[in-house]
Amino acid sequence: MHTYFFIKCKNNRSSLLMILIFITAIFFISCSQPKDDLRWNKKYNYLKEIKPIKFHYYHGILAGSYPEGIEATEIRFDDVCAYLGHVCLCGVGGYRIAALVVDSLSKDYGLLEKGEFVLVSSRDHTVSDVIAYILGVSKRQDKEKSTYFINNSIKAPRREYHYFIGSRETNTAFHVTYKKYNLIGHAAMDSLWKIEKQFDINPISVPKNDVEKYSEAMEKMVREVITGKRDNDLFKIRRISYKDTFNKFIK
Repeated sequence: MHTYFFIKCKNNRSSLLMILIFITAIFFISCSQPKDDLRWNKKYNYLKEIKPIKFHYYHGILAGSYPEGIEATEIRFDDVCAYLGHVCLCGVGGYRIAALVVDSLSKDYGLLEKGEFVLVSSRDHTVSDVIAYILGVSKRQDKEKSTYFINNSIKAPRREYHYFIGSRETNTAFHVTYKKYNLIGHAAMDSLWKIEKQFDINPISVPKNDVEKYSEAMEKMVREVITGKRDNDLFKIRRISYKDTFNKFIK
């Protein structure tokens, strides 16, 4: 009887030890998993599937940034969201415009060099800042060194924006028109931006149902833009003369 009890207790201790080891292993595995899933609300989990924008980058090679044999880098939409601090319509618009241009160029020229672009925007706003971030262009006081310009002389209807993007590497350029109002119409956008402005002034003054309305509308718009479902009525992209375009707008 004593022998049986000893064996039974020993077996129980062994089973308990195995359970503890199993739980500990699961804990460490879960802790070692990437935390990207936790960065944004789970309603945005589909963003992980969005194709990244890829570039060759000599500076990354010079700096020894990449593993041996790797000469390229990529920008994911998640990187843009992290750059802005949230998922939003400006971020997705800029990402989609950059993707359309890079995809069009890559068909003829392959992997393009990051930083070897010029951007002229008809408006100084977040969409063009996102395009600049992705392409690696920047504003400088010395115009000879600047590759990112705002030109307010480019006239356009309300919520229609124009971007002139050139590749210095290939001497090719595109004009992208973004008809943002086609997404949900001016009236619906005005309603959303009214909520946003009030929230910026005093967050607690905005009713919960308005916050939910804004959040739901934002997710829907982001989904439609990033997946390319609305490309035909939102974006128009056409090839233009590199030399003539940038001689005209960069003064």
